[in-house]
Amino acid sequence: MRGRDLLILAAVLLVGGFAVADTLRDEASSGGEPAAGSTTTGAQTAPTTTVDEELGRASFPFVPRGGGSIVLAQSGSCAIREFDLPTGLEFRNVVARSSCQLWAAPVTAKVAVGIGEPVGDAVPFRFIDLARAGRNLGSSDALFGFLVWSDDGQRAAWCNRQHVGIDLELGEFRHRLPDCPAAYTPAGLIALAEGERLVVDGRTVLTASGGITNVQYGSDGSVAVDVEGRRIERYRRGKLTDALDLPERFEGRMPNLSPDNCSAAFRADDRIRILDVGCSRLGPQGTVFPGHAAAWSPDGSAIAIGGASELTFYDLEGTERPVTWPIGAVSMVWRRS
Repeated sequence: MRGRDLLILAAVLLVGGFAVADTLRDEASSGGEPAAGSTTTGAQTAPTTTVDEELGRASFPFVPRGGGSIVLAQSGSCAIREFDLPTGLEFRNVVARSSCQLWAAPVTAKVAVGIGEPVGDAVPFRFIDLARAGRNLGSSDALFGFLVWSDDGQRAAWCNRQHVGIDLELGEFRHRLPDCPAAYTPAGLIALAEGERLVVDGRTVLTASGGITNVQYGSDGSVAVDVEGRRIERYRRGKLTDALDLPERFEGRMPNLSPDNCSAAFRADDRIRILDVGCSRLGPQGTVFPGHAAAWSPDGSAIAIGGASELTFYDLEGTERPVTWPIGAVSMVWRRS
């Protein structure tokens, strides 16, 4: 089946992601009432967008190399919270409860939030606009927990548990896709992984050395593909420029790629390991940070590393000291302004 290889890594990520969330979340946040209007079954946690005395009021230290905002699923409570950068001020609208799964648009205040345990191989979720308290933009389920956002944050694409590909313009129309999506191009077109070929609008834009299981379009015009979970290949204009054969311990894991596709972050127990794809600003040896979640700054000059009780911002240019906030993160996304 076309698109099957793309979802193999997502299945591994789904299992690992829930294991991390189960370890870090609070017992009290694992239950909840079924989400209204959800099309899924099974135990669910209704995401509630709220403002109360504790959430939406935090103020953390200034981040010198910050810009945009960081949205995270908090360790323990699984609350979805967003903070302005560089000021460290929290935005008032939060999702007080979730199942700790978070897919955040790269820009705008839109998020997709997990609302329950997997139903078979699919994760139930709901779209929420954090800029408009309580506005529900619809719900569905994502096969193997895989969902991608367009660069403008207005559209999302995924496959549901019936293996039906969906391209949704939030608040507007949804379109059925011929296969499960791999990514959006910077121009907003759907990219499909068909074996070793990356196909956009019926045209093959690159041919990898094997089956493509993950795709990221870089901010610099590059495209990175994960080949069969064992190798990362970086392309420009359809030509291979850099490649990394993954160490055995990282094979089959979804890479967290930097905006220029030059570095790949992987979780290794209680540490984040950064590997060089071939052009990393950190050099061929990469580096290691303590923590279990990572988010690259939009320009790739900094990285946020989340642990069970702390979130630390590291300046990769080496000109600023690390800044630590007293909040843990299961997962997070660093949005651009």
